[in-house]
Amino acid sequence: MDYNKCIHGVPLILERSPFFTEQLTAFEVWLDHGSEHKKLPEQLPIVLQVLLSQCHRFRALVLLGRFLDMGPWAVDLALSVGIFPYVLKLLQTTP
Repeated sequence: MDYNKCIHGVPLILERSPFFTEQLTAFEVWLDHGSEHKKLPEQLPIVLQVLLSQCHRFRALVLLGRFLDMGPWAVDLALSVGIFPYVLKLLQTTP
């Protein structure tokens, strides 16, 4: 078995999985209906990971922007979850 082929295929499998789409949808629902509680949305760490997935990146950026526009409390939550490594990695990727 060629392990390199298996490892390189993992991101493609994950991108085709409905998991990320479902998590983005759940985050969008939270933004629309649950955000008044100002608690950490469960999906925020996953949304940050999705930034690195090219096929979901645009939607994740739009939703993350909506979240950060909610104010300093949202920015603090994003910082506490560890947004910097994801943004750095995103900036280092080639389009």
